[in-house]
Amino acid sequence: MYVAGDTISDKKGNMKFVILAVGLVVLGSIFWVYGSFSLFGPKDLGVRYTHEDYVSALEKTGMQIEFEGMTGEELEEYKQNAEKKSINDYNFEFSDYQEKQFTLTAEESTALLNEIAPGFWWFDNLQVKVLPDGTMEGSSTADIGRLKTDLYSDVAGDVPIPLPDTLNIYSKGKISVTDNKLSGDPESFYLGAVPLSEKYLEEDSVNTMEEYFPRIYTVVPGLEINSLSSNSEGEFVFDGVIPQKVSVTKK
Repeated sequence: MYVAGDTISDKKGNMKFVILAVGLVVLGSIFWVYGSFSLFGPKDLGVRYTHEDYVSALEKTGMQIEFEGMTGEELEEYKQNAEKKSINDYNFEFSDYQEKQFTLTAEESTALLNEIAPGFWWFDNLQVKVLPDGTMEGSSTADIGRLKTDLYSDVAGDVPIPLPDTLNIYSKGKISVTDNKLSGDPESFYLGAVPLSEKYLEEDSVNTMEEYFPRIYTVVPGLEINSLSSNSEGEFVFDGVIPQKVSVTKK
């Protein structure tokens, strides 16, 4: 038999338990949202590449890379444990520019983007693919800290919200490049597990993206992308002028 005092005490105890449980759920949700920005890995698009895909991509582009005197297998071995570096700490010499036309599979494209300059590239675990309707998908972990210092120092202070140093991003939409100018029709864009509001996918925001995104590829002087698109085979199609030799030395 319970007395009135015991009933009130039980209710208070139950209420504390409920408040604690709700608090844990809220904290867990906050951790999930923020943690998904970088801790849980980017979205897996199912693209798997091999070393042979990278070799094939290099052969199609014709590019030869030399880093601090290292080439070939020596450079590949060095890359396995290469630390991230700022492009501002190195001299880059690009030469022997040639006009090239080639197609790359999703595996070759993903291999090339991940392996050609891992010490300087601003995106890790990157995957790209072309869907049957020509829509392109991209997923990676972006090094926001280095992007801000290497490419966007002039506008980094304009970002209205604080961003973590690394950020998982996923995008889907129609994208092409003509005469080095990017054109995009984004369908969706995710920061971690959080979708970007549709208002940021409207024309004004897309125009801003088209203005600043090309800095990532025009960092190579003299690079001319006449066209970059996709074909019905799910391949990326390139036509342009690219350097055949790249030499990197420390300043």
